[in-house]
Amino acid sequence: MKCSVEGIMYPIGARSLVLSHVGSFSGNRFFGPYLEVPHASWESLGSVFSFGADASVSRVFVLAPLHKGPVCIEDLGPAFAPSDGELCGSDWRVPLSVPSSLSDLVHVSDDICSEEYSLEIIAPYLSVLFPSASVCYLLAADGGVCVKRIVEIITKDFPFSPILISNNKETQCAYMWKEAFRP
Repeated sequence: MKCSVEGIMYPIGARSLVLSHVGSFSGNRFFGPYLEVPHASWESLGSVFSFGADASVSRVFVLAPLHKGPVCIEDLGPAFAPSDGELCGSDWRVPLSVPSSLSDLVHVSDDICSEEYSLEIIAPYLSVLFPSASVCYLLAADGGVCVKRIVEIITKDFPFSPILISNNKETQCAYMWKEAFRP
């Protein structure tokens, strides 16, 4: 994946701006099964990420909707991830990787994931708050057994990893991830 919206959906030099906000964070710990973050606006993220940094975090999960994708998702499966590697901006870097426990449930495709910007919007915050953490970025177009199973594995195998659901509160386009957390 490559950064494609820097300077349009968030400022160039975003990490520098994030660093100026991090000092004012209250240091609250992350609570709840997930934190909902907007993917349509960068400006409100400072307050969303007010839970602060946690040096012990080794992995962060970002669960997002797939707005565009393959014509026939049934052939590939409902969940997608970019290839392991890095997503980079001008002054930030986020390592990407899918844990092996999820690899059978996720279709890896840079082509499908490259048009989604939800991770790019929050990546500067992730690079500052969790500088040594890898990010597992998962996209889904709809719910189902596979998405529910992914959430079960994440909550069981990675109990101390922050889980961020990238959602537009007006359209609720990440409904499938939120529903997967319901008992």
